[in-house]
Amino acid sequence: MEQGNLDRAYAYCETVCRNASTTFYSSFSALQPDKRRAVHAVYALCRWVDDIVDGDEEPTILETHELRLATDERQRIVSEIHAGASPSLSSDEHRRRMMALVDIRLKLHAASEQRITSEDHPIFIALQDVFERYPIKLNDFETVIEGMEDDLYPVANKTWDELRSYCYKVASAVGLILIEIYGYEDRAARLHAIDLGIQMQLINVLRDINEDMERGRIYLPLDILASHNITTEMLRSGNIANTLAWKGFIVEYVEVIKRHQSSANQLFGYLDGRARVQPEIMADAYTSILNEIVRRSGDVFTQPVRLSTLRKALLGVRLSLRKLRARIFA
Repeated sequence: MEQGNLDRAYAYCETVCRNASTTFYSSFSALQPDKRRAVHAVYALCRWVDDIVDGDEEPTILETHELRLATDERQRIVSEIHAGASPSLSSDEHRRRMMALVDIRLKLHAASEQRITSEDHPIFIALQDVFERYPIKLNDFETVIEGMEDDLYPVANKTWDELRSYCYKVASAVGLILIEIYGYEDRAARLHAIDLGIQMQLINVLRDINEDMERGRIYLPLDILASHNITTEMLRSGNIANTLAWKGFIVEYVEVIKRHQSSANQLFGYLDGRARVQPEIMADAYTSILNEIVRRSGDVFTQPVRLSTLRKALLGVRLSLRKLRARIFA
């Protein structure tokens, strides 16, 4: 690939990353330039897929005979996975989004095989270079897309294991891609990266419950809610925040998060000084969100749970100090 095209592709990915999340974007700044560009490309792909599924992105698809056949085959597989459940959207809209995801799958295969050209989307141009430079696994990208496919169907997590499985797909798999870019020597790092992803996504699920319900999704495990005498109708009513039932559920939920957190925190010791800054900062950010939820006694309904300006400033100070430390001891 001509260097100019490659530089423009990476610049596009950086812009996507910067516009989507200032916290994520800032946390990547401690990485060496090549690794930082690679991480921007991975994040841009994940953001794109998420936006397609949520309807925030209108994908432009060149519908070919090959793509139609591939979409039919993938739809057959996904229908079996969801045991005949009907998609959440109209059949036309569902197929359009499914076809967009299949198109991305095919382009990722092409990128992993170095078949992307300068005419392709800049995200794939950048990712082709990432595949060439780092031992990232195509299967991890496909796992992320599988998690997005789940969101095209009614959410029906019943147990902690089913919720963890979803968290693994949409968060842990991303972490497994990133640590191949960061670099590590002991494969135990992958196990701790999985727990970091699960921990962060569990916090996301709790933080975003109002937003998800507006989309018709409840990720919380239904059987566990039922064991606390909580129904989905009670969640949607918005009057549950101060009940003993909800407070009891929150105690159990926080305990589950902390079990994953104890493993997740061991990841940092497997990464070098500069690479560990990003996951450390993100872990700090999510811990701050969890602490705020606990401070509110689990009230995630009354108002959005967001980091305050002060807490964002403190994260910025921690980021600067960790970057300085990493450079001193590199």
